[in-house]
Amino acid sequence: MTVKDLKIGEIAEIVSLDSEKLPRPMLTELLELGFFPGAEIILKHKSLLLGKMICVLSGTTIALRTNDGKAIQVKIKQT
Repeated sequence: MTVKDLKIGEIAEIVSLDSEKLPRPMLTELLELGFFPGAEIILKHKSLLLGKMICVLSGTTIALRTNDGKAIQVKIKQT
């Protein structure tokens, strides 16, 4: 499952980033923003028409392109 597959409000844990689906500068940027295995991510908004997603990661709101979300593997956290 990827960040793109999350439903609004779902909480997940990042498992891995697929370096083959991301250009190296984008991979570096995501890692610097805190997208690393074990980090908790919440999907707040998704617009497939615009190709954007709004996520909260470690208390910070971050906008992502939907295509970049396909490269972030997650697992749903049980609540």
